[in-house]
Amino acid sequence: MEKVLYPLKPPARRRDASKQMQVLCLGLSRSGTDSLRSALSILEYSDVYHGFVITAHQREDCAFWVPLMRQKFSGSKLPESIDFDSVLANCEAVTDGPANVFAEELLSFYPDAKVILNRRRDVDACICWLWWNFELVMKGYYNGDFDRNGKSVSKEHYEQLEKRLSNDKRPYLEWSVEDGWEPLCEFLGKPIPDAPFPNGNKVSGQFQDNMEEATKDLVRNAMRNMAISSVFLASFVSKGDFNWERE
Repeated sequence: MEKVLYPLKPPARRRDASKQMQVLCLGLSRSGTDSLRSALSILEYSDVYHGFVITAHQREDCAFWVPLMRQKFSGSKLPESIDFDSVLANCEAVTDGPANVFAEELLSFYPDAKVILNRRRDVDACICWLWWNFELVMKGYYNGDFDRNGKSVSKEHYEQLEKRLSNDKRPYLEWSVEDGWEPLCEFLGKPIPDAPFPNGNKVSGQFQDNMEEATKDLVRNAMRNMAISSVFLASFVSKGDFNWERE
């Protein structure tokens, strides 16, 4: 039924040799990821990948990420080789989920990309009232309980990456949105733009507005699919009742 209602095929993009992955922002969602997306675009990195890109423009990417997340969160072994370019070939930078769920795999696949560990200073203020929009990620990544495990899993996420990067002797930038342009541009070797640092979702209600704009047609399609499923189920039940009466 899922394949009937959501007939998506995973993308098969191919990276141009002249356009390499340059920046991996591997911090968790709601840690300045939208601000980073805007900032990296201002710094002229093309096609910065973010969760909103999927919901608003590239729904077919779900056919790549969702099976991988199901494998990861069920404890199944991931494929030894994951071709991230098949979904990220157009991008020079990555931030936000679902890519950050596969942070260590991305480090292996893009060994020459610069790494930013973006994080929140005010962890307790993390807005999680829309967690249900990312049910697969939240339930899987936070062991089924975001409220109880959110802090410990977030801490573990960063500690594992710091250990991996240190062992690999790979430079990285620890950054939060309050740091603004200066450390970011210094790390990336870019001049500081003559513009305020983008606020992203900082404005009250902006995150919800962005989500509603990106997903409004998804809600409409979901309602349509519910109707189709209801008709299918009703037909199945009616047929069963008819056969039962004949017996």
